[in-house]
Amino acid sequence: MTEDWLARWREGRIGWHEENGNRFLRKFWPDIASGRRVLVPLCGKSTDLVWLARNGHDVTGVELSEIAVRDFFAEAGLHFDTRVADDITWFIGQEARITLACGDFFRFFDGPFDALYDRGALVALPPETRPEYIRHLHTLLKPDAAKLLVTLEYDQARVSGPPFSILADEVLDYWDDLKCVVSRNDIDNSPPKFRKAGLTKVIESIWASCPA
Repeated sequence: MTEDWLARWREGRIGWHEENGNRFLRKFWPDIASGRRVLVPLCGKSTDLVWLARNGHDVTGVELSEIAVRDFFAEAGLHFDTRVADDITWFIGQEARITLACGDFFRFFDGPFDALYDRGALVALPPETRPEYIRHLHTLLKPDAAKLLVTLEYDQARVSGPPFSILADEVLDYWDDLKCVVSRNDIDNSPPKFRKAGLTKVIESIWASCPA
């Protein structure tokens, strides 16, 4: 899993990357106070990090690939400082409140966070790894943390992940405070391998935490 992820970045096989960010983040991001800490696991070089920071949040992304991290800062036109601690290399933005922790997510312990934005983490993990991911998230998030989650659902018998297909029942097993706020066929914006396999439907679902 680790080496495959790093190889994808070295070879530019990043069909899941959204150059313009995720439009549903802008529509459904929860109304939380400015200055709150937002965690973005397995963030790649997502431009969503910039949007969250511009909306007043203190954003921390976690990413295994240093290529992705450096590409993010270069493409965003941001400068950074670095420090190394506990097997994590920290890239600390100078002009924006964006910090990227480069290293193994399961060795990242910089909580607690007020909110979670997961557009590409859960779907990137195979079924056997996802429960461990959820358990680790619980150690990083505050009990009342706001959440916005993006999942995909498709015929995985015809094409394999990542990104993996995740059914609604699995999502609700992990977080019973989430509600599906929109689902749509996103085949046109999906990684090319889905269309090459003959799929005509890849359902993107947006999940948001319900008000307490």
